[in-house]
Amino acid sequence: MARAPDPKDIDPREIKILSDILALVLDEQPGHAATALERIRQMARRDGVTGGALKNLFITRIGTIAQRDTATRERGLRERVQDLEHRLSQSETDTRAAQLRLGRCQMDMGLLQVEVATFRMQKPWRYIALAFAAGAGLLVGIAGTQLYHSLSATRVPIDRAAYLR
Repeated sequence: MARAPDPKDIDPREIKILSDILALVLDEQPGHAATALERIRQMARRDGVTGGALKNLFITRIGTIAQRDTATRERGLRERVQDLEHRLSQSETDTRAAQLRLGRCQMDMGLLQVEVATFRMQKPWRYIALAFAAGAGLLVGIAGTQLYHSLSATRVPIDRAAYLR
């Protein structure tokens, strides 16, 4: 299997030679173009470079990007990855906190539902207890009044029929 060329392994002089050969390939003279293509094939076989790897070299413009620019780009990408990882961990923390709050709210809602159900079940008994207490108070009042009148001194009853004559 062919290896992909490493940008550090490529000599700038070889890139110059390769660019010159490619310029000859694009030349209008058929003999020079065929010779240049054959030279590219020989170099690729010698270095074990495939056509796809060579294409990737041109796409990434190896040799035209300064090493310092690549390092700056890599540092920027690393910083972005770290920032994204930090944001991801913060999001995971926020998600866990929200799940805990949701669990507590659901538990509180269950407790409130139990209290409401208990209150609704006790409501009729409260009215019955109030009615019983009112009836008992009325009976005690009547009995107390009768007891008072039975123990108090009795007067002579007045004949009221005399008023009607």
